[in-house]
Amino acid sequence: MENKTKKIGLLFDSLRSPYDIANIIQVAIALDCDIYTSGSCIDFNNPKIVGKVKSWKATTYPTIKHFDKIEDAINQFHSEGKKVYGTSPYATSDFYSIDATSEDVVIAFGTESTGLSKKAMEMMDGVTTLPMRNLGFLTLSIAVSAVAYELNRQIQLANDNSKKLSR
Repeated sequence: MENKTKKIGLLFDSLRSPYDIANIIQVAIALDCDIYTSGSCIDFNNPKIVGKVKSWKATTYPTIKHFDKIEDAINQFHSEGKKVYGTSPYATSDFYSIDATSEDVVIAFGTESTGLSKKAMEMMDGVTTLPMRNLGFLTLSIAVSAVAYELNRQIQLANDNSKKLSR
């Protein structure tokens, strides 16, 4: 698969904050990410979300697909050959070990209060953490931005190197 066709997948379990959703949509639009939700998520047509997104005058909108349970989403991604990585401040694996250039990647985020369930984490290909020095956590929309931009950086760098080699 050519790297430029790769899309970053962002999976959220029980996403409830309109503010977080609007910020996540903004990142997804900027980087052409797909958004997947599961559980009891707030309706993305909530007036607070729609109003904020409309104010950016975006010409595209990310693909958003909802699953009843996060386990259903993980199973589907695995059946499509995608790797699913969870995020947790307690993980021992460093986020930077994920290689978005050699595998189709979906990153899963739990709620800020409870994180991902143990069952969901056991189904994933790995659970990672963002390295931090002075805090043990980031708010959801900040963590999503950091993760999505790093994966995008990897893909863009691989595309740039591929173009240089083909000259």
